[in-house]
Amino acid sequence: MIGNDIGFELIPEWKDVALRSYSMWAIYLGLLSLVVPSLLFLFWSIEGNPLLWGWLGLALLIGGGLGRVVRQRSISRG
Repeated sequence: MIGNDIGFELIPEWKDVALRSYSMWAIYLGLLSLVVPSLLFLFWSIEGNPLLWGWLGLALLIGGGLGRVVRQRSISRG
């Protein structure tokens, strides 16, 4: 197992989970929705609705947490 010497262990199929699980993609998109407005303003001076982006990010992050309990058969079991 990876990380055993520092007090935690990664699951054997961690790469599959990171690339293919619903919950991880919801978390990636949630974090992206919190960064995109700043990048839009920084590079193109486009101002977005902060409430829209904030609620979208929050909904995706909550969905990512809830997605952890959904059985995802597309992920291989090591």
